[in-house]
Amino acid sequence: MTALWVTVAAMTGAAIFVVLASLARHRAAGGPAEAADAAVYRDQLDEISRDQARGLIDEREAEGARTEVARRLIGASDREEAAAGPATRADRRRRLAAAAALVGVPLIALGGYGALGRPEMPDLPLAARLNANPERQRVVDLVSRVEAALANNPDDARGWTVVAPIYLRLGRAEDAADAYANIIRIEGSSPDREADLGEALYAAADGVVTAEARAAFERSVKSDKPSIKGALYLSRAAEQDGDPAAALGHLRPLFEKAAPDAPYLSALKGELERLADVPPLPMPTVTSSDERKTPEERMAMVRAMVDGLGDRLAGQGGDIGEWLRLVKARAALGDNDKAKATLAAAREKFAGDDRATARLEALGLGLGLEGRGA
Repeated sequence: MTALWVTVAAMTGAAIFVVLASLARHRAAGGPAEAADAAVYRDQLDEISRDQARGLIDEREAEGARTEVARRLIGASDREEAAAGPATRADRRRRLAAAAALVGVPLIALGGYGALGRPEMPDLPLAARLNANPERQRVVDLVSRVEAALANNPDDARGWTVVAPIYLRLGRAEDAADAYANIIRIEGSSPDREADLGEALYAAADGVVTAEARAAFERSVKSDKPSIKGALYLSRAAEQDGDPAAALGHLRPLFEKAAPDAPYLSALKGELERLADVPPLPMPTVTSSDERKTPEERMAMVRAMVDGLGDRLAGQGGDIGEWLRLVKARAALGDNDKAKATLAAAREKFAGDDRATARLEALGLGLGLEGRGA
């Protein structure tokens, strides 16, 4: 910011000096003493600009000094004219122009910057502009054009269909919800449209299934072809209500009916595992000697740790989180038979706990230990 002010002040001073010098050259020649004084003052104006550019004086000091020197320069010029003879009308006009340049140029410049300038704005260097994502710029331009068209034709369902998913991708969830609501208003309700509306409302609420979003999701599953997305979000709503059994009730039918190559099957399994909420397996501290072990030796260490957890749970018992952790660890190691046996033992142990039972079933389905592909 300091460099900017120095540059602006130097340019202003240079402009004033050019105007004054031009006006002075057109004056009638006066006596040698007056002419010498005027030349000295002109040099002083130039010196002030150089001092400011070098940072020896600040802008305020430079303007004050420049004003005083300019005043003396005008006085010397007046004496020079007086020595040469009475001032002509043209001379008086030149003096007025000099005064206007001296006072008006800085005032206009500073006033314009005060009204239009944005000193708080950060720099935008060339490198940053070159590195800006051109794809995002094109998307923003596209949205602006569609918005302009929709302003003139708000019943254009095609336009709302174009911008709604883009709004969501740009993080404009509330605008996306409005767009999906307009699509439903114009085109009518459908499972996919209601699910899209609920998803936008969910995003606008920072990941909370609000009553309005829940209503949209419920409408999306009440048809012969219910929305997969709507069912997934209804499961998440039940989970947020603290009811994992109800959450599982929304996911299980989808899992059972899904074709082996269904595109949403992987996401569904991930949602089931997330619903199980398995605590991470604590890993042992790695020492310098462990770093020298082969991958096979390290895997043997992990297996030993998992088997140790299994022996402890079988002998002393443990909470639901530890049983879920053991099931997932054994499945990750490829010991599916042991994982299924652990799952069965855990179900027997927590048979009277609906929440624990729902989490165990969700994990079994998500890992493929039971149900499809088991």
